[in-house]
Amino acid sequence: SEIPSPSPSERPTKVASESPSDEPSDAPTPTPCLRLDKASYECGEPIVVDFNFDNAFSDDWIGIYPCETNVYLHSEVWQWACGAPGCADAVFKGDLVFNGLPSYNANGPHTWPIAPYMTMDGPLNRCFKAVYLREDGPSVPPYNAMCESIEFTIQENNDPGCSVREANLNVIGDDEA
Repeated sequence: SEIPSPSPSERPTKVASESPSDEPSDAPTPTPCLRLDKASYECGEPIVVDFNFDNAFSDDWIGIYPCETNVYLHSEVWQWACGAPGCADAVFKGDLVFNGLPSYNANGPHTWPIAPYMTMDGPLNRCFKAVYLREDGPSVPPYNAMCESIEFTIQENNDPGCSVREANLNVIGDDEA
């Protein structure tokens, strides 16, 4: 077949076309419900989480957990998706900035800044993730994870509270659930 030229031709031209395929095309990739502003943070640096969740409830929240967590009990720190306790309406889309402990984080083993820690079996953990959570019934953990962000790292530094912790004291492990 001939490729059309940019100038008119006296004779007709043909353009190659693809034959239809019997195979279905790939479905569009869904937009992740949680995105971070970067992949690595210094301890104490604000962590910006962008969320977009079509099935939001008014009492949903986002927590920061170590990467190996798969039973969601107590997070390092968390925030209501709507920005404050007691929201009347669900917030489906927005940004949360983790830059300290909200007053409602006083109940529970939450911490800011989030520092890397030594795991029970020895290696240093710097890997964390944001998790969009929902409770199913009374506010008693474990909570239901609706989606997770990609993993990100937090690097220790010399700021107060930012040296490597002896152990992850804030999050109960899977074997203790």
